[in-house]
Amino acid sequence: MSPRRRSELYRLGVGLVALTTFGGTLGRLPAGGADWWLIASLSAAGLLALEFPLHISLSVKVSVASAVFFAAVLLLPPWQAAALVGALQALDICVAAFRKVRATRERPPVRAVAINVLFNGGQAYLSALVAGLLLGSAGVSARTGLAGPGDAFTLIAAAAVMYATNISLVSLAVAIATSRSPLPLFLNTQRLVYAQFASLYLLGTVAAFASAPLPWLPLLAIVPAALVYHSLRQRVEMRRDAMRAMERMADEVDRRDPYTFNHSQRVAIYTHAIARKLRFSGGDIELLELAAKVHDIGKIRVPDTILLKPASLTPGERRVMETHPRLGYDILRPFSEYSKVLDLVLTHHERYDGRGYPNGTVGRRLLLIAQVIPVADSLDAMTTARAYRGAKAWSSAMDELRRGAGTQWNPQVVEAALSVLSQEQAAGTPVLNAAPALG
Repeated sequence: MSPRRRSELYRLGVGLVALTTFGGTLGRLPAGGADWWLIASLSAAGLLALEFPLHISLSVKVSVASAVFFAAVLLLPPWQAAALVGALQALDICVAAFRKVRATRERPPVRAVAINVLFNGGQAYLSALVAGLLLGSAGVSARTGLAGPGDAFTLIAAAAVMYATNISLVSLAVAIATSRSPLPLFLNTQRLVYAQFASLYLLGTVAAFASAPLPWLPLLAIVPAALVYHSLRQRVEMRRDAMRAMERMADEVDRRDPYTFNHSQRVAIYTHAIARKLRFSGGDIELLELAAKVHDIGKIRVPDTILLKPASLTPGERRVMETHPRLGYDILRPFSEYSKVLDLVLTHHERYDGRGYPNGTVGRRLLLIAQVIPVADSLDAMTTARAYRGAKAWSSAMDELRRGAGTQWNPQVVEAALSVLSQEQAAGTPVLNAAPALG
């Protein structure tokens, strides 16, 4: 069964569980009936908030609706809150699909839209329900107030459970669809936004307690929630800008030498293919690609007289050239976005037998993930021309990898490279047998 099919079945299952649970709760109204003014106010606030999503990645987005949803959990009985949150989330997906049809004039498959509506509404319903049941079991709500530290702890626990359930269900869906490990996906995505999410839940709490006597007040909660949204958007954009700037700097390094133009991009493609063959997790593959794109950024501090010399380097010049991994490490170290790839940049010229640079580390003692870029980097170096030598044929480069397995490179990595990078196009660019092109 394909990953896409498994993901569809998983998402459909989540939606059906939510629908079945909802069906079993129909007719459960509190003794005084439903507070329709409060429900209407929360609905309006939620719909407004859902109009401003922020895309953290291609598959994950957040919005200030999190504040409204948690306020609903604190103000309404669990079954009502869950139904409201699930319905709003499902409606948002329907509206998004309608807008896409209007913009593209293409009608998406009905099954795909139905599954998306079911899953997104279902995971929101289940997340709100577990949080509401936790609060209800302890008798905590915005209407009754907090009786002491125990109630405050329960409220915090409910927020954490709602957040974790929501993100876990979404991360698992993405992980199944992309054959990735869900835990690294969860952690890598949320490490960027946890503070803003905490702020949104705090705003929802404040709005809920203030709204107990004033049912229309949730509408005003949109204002401070929008400020949190703006802060989050700025942080995401700053992070993306910083990473794009580093990659542009790395590209400029490649452009300094016409013989190595696009070198880092090719190394990233080879690295992706090898890592897929080695069955690395999606998170590790992303780290390797990121490191590959900037692995030579330290060369920006190497003089042109050395970097562009049309002849072999002297021993002194070679020592200067061999400082570029350390220089790259120092350039990237101030940027938290690159904290997990620093060692990959530093060790991309270390050898399996310990005769590499800059530290002469025995490569076989490094993590396997740190031994992939050396193979990809060497492969591209062998198959591209230099001012002082021509490019090797692809088959000759493959033979060189075989000869160097166990001395210069990790044999397991070499075997994976030979398996997925074994063909050659007419232009000299390899066909990647086990990896998609980088997007």
